[in-house]
Amino acid sequence: MKRFIFTISLLLSICYAQAQWSFQTYGEFDHDRTIGNSASLALKGNYRFADNFQMGAGLQATAASRYSLNLLWQVDLLKAQSGTLYLENRYLYRLFPKYKTQEFNALLDLGWRNRHFNFQLGLFNHYMAEIPLRQDGGMGTIFEPMNVAFCIEGNLFEQSNPWNVGARISNYRDFVMERVTLFFYSLNGYYDFENGLRLTAEAGLHPAGVLNLSAQRNGGFVNVGLIWKPKKRIL
Repeated sequence: MKRFIFTISLLLSICYAQAQWSFQTYGEFDHDRTIGNSASLALKGNYRFADNFQMGAGLQATAASRYSLNLLWQVDLLKAQSGTLYLENRYLYRLFPKYKTQEFNALLDLGWRNRHFNFQLGLFNHYMAEIPLRQDGGMGTIFEPMNVAFCIEGNLFEQSNPWNVGARISNYRDFVMERVTLFFYSLNGYYDFENGLRLTAEAGLHPAGVLNLSAQRNGGFVNVGLIWKPKKRIL
């Protein structure tokens, strides 16, 4: 019995040592002609269970009475010197109390990343419904056809560099998923401090509109935040 308890404890300790937490928070300000000025605060957490598997979750609240919750998991399928092929699955829930509306999104894509670039391509579903949910469906329920999701991003230096700048184009972000014809364009960067903190910043353009209804002009956004990675325990 003692050997069994010792073995289980050792395995749990090994898993804990291999696992890696990271936490991120950032404040964002955006503006467009449709809704005017808006500010939001986001919190994200990520937990790497093993070298090839990780899960994450995030929460965002805006001054415009919009709340979003996301969940994701990612598994590495193939690792090579040229990069890593991985599978990612995202779920996004958004709540609009002002309009008594909620939406559900699910995304599945394949990605390829290396030291400088990241490419992702997949499909996602988008479902909108009234609050409370109508059991009979009807005009209060909108289920859109399958959409294509993509992301292309690159960095000037390798990810291990203590500071970096990069660019990204996609039709989704952490807390919003748009149709394939509506793009997000952004420039981003980070700076690593010696105490394990990373300062992040991003600025770009986003589709203007309300409840996934597009407007003619784009809006702009800028955010600043911090990422903290606790140090691993040493066995």
